[in-house]
Amino acid sequence: MRQFEVHPNPAERSRSSYPYVVVIQSHLLAASHTTLVAPMLRQDGRSAFTQISVTVRFEESDYVVLVAEMAAVDTRLLTKAAGDLRDYEDDFRRAIDRLFTGF
Repeated sequence: MRQFEVHPNPAERSRSSYPYVVVIQSHLLAASHTTLVAPMLRQDGRSAFTQISVTVRFEESDYVVLVAEMAAVDTRLLTKAAGDLRDYEDDFRRAIDRLFTGF
């Protein structure tokens, strides 16, 4: 599993609002039993997002990745990748820096 891969949301309860999660954790930490992911919210055009969010286009739809909502999930629950968001790597790194350093 590689950083910035997109996977179907393993949490059935929240899947309708957040159909996917994106791997935020480096793939160099493969020994861990958990993986840090951020949920992808369908962009509805009504919600205001901060600089800790990343707007992406995935499978013909717009999403907002809620970096501040990162969570560790059991790696075994992440099924086959649906794609990746490597093209947004700089945006993710900026959002993570803002989250942890404030700027």
